[in-house]
Amino acid sequence: MRLVTFSSLGMTSIGIETDGGILNIPEAASRFGRKYQIDGQPFPNTMMRLLYWEPGIEVARQILDRFSRTPDIERPMISSFEDVKIEAPIRRPGKIVAIGLNYTDHIEETGQEVPEYPVVFAKFSSSIVGPDEPIPYPKVTSRLDWEVELGVIIGRICRNVTEESALDYVAGYTVVNDLSARDVQRRDGQWVRGKSLDGLCPMGPCIVTTDQLGDASGLKMHTKVNGEIKQDSTTSNLLVGVPKLVSYLSESFTLEPGDVIATGTPSGVGFVRDPPEYLSSGDEVEVYIENIGTLRNKIV
Repeated sequence: MRLVTFSSLGMTSIGIETDGGILNIPEAASRFGRKYQIDGQPFPNTMMRLLYWEPGIEVARQILDRFSRTPDIERPMISSFEDVKIEAPIRRPGKIVAIGLNYTDHIEETGQEVPEYPVVFAKFSSSIVGPDEPIPYPKVTSRLDWEVELGVIIGRICRNVTEESALDYVAGYTVVNDLSARDVQRRDGQWVRGKSLDGLCPMGPCIVTTDQLGDASGLKMHTKVNGEIKQDSTTSNLLVGVPKLVSYLSESFTLEPGDVIATGTPSGVGFVRDPPEYLSSGDEVEVYIENIGTLRNKIV
């Protein structure tokens, strides 16, 4: 199932991608009756509320199944892809937990050693932008770099979970571009500010649930800048995979519904190229992960 946050006619809601367009889940729930309400309250209309409602994703799946079995003439209307604007699936998660140096080829290209434990840092949620949303070039940097990453979306309160049970706490996956201000990152000596400037966390276009992608291994991924391939890899090359990461992080702090884990980037980033390459105003950056989709943004 492919879940989206979308806006249409000035209103924002959540939906499910179908072959013909976007099914507005709250509207469909209302159409199909009280069975899909929460203690008599309307169906959640934001992704965060859906994830915090423990059976939320399963109920959304039931609504999609009901829609599929309903005769065309009796179905709720769906919105065509051309008539909606796809937003970041979660605009303000409680936490964005990011992982550095998690692909062996990226470690090699930076000349660093393989870390004994995952390298953990944070990005501020105010850095999130959605698909096709322009990114103003931050004034404090002149070295803006790209990083395609698999994003993990937490679906249940998660604390001290085992690696074997970790996927039970994952709602699904999205695409993240961990844009990085390399000069700020290097000057500060730690990464938070250089990774958290406004606009430096494009995310989307959807959340693909774990029943479709499992542990999300083996997915092709790439970055294009102005149509030219810069990164080309697969999630099979993750040094620490999703189940182990979720378990490891949950030993240190509680992961909550809607939290995002950015799992690291493969080789091909700009600052290690010879000569180094950085983004400029007017550049279009496209990051892609197989079976999830393409996230495209223009630097302005």
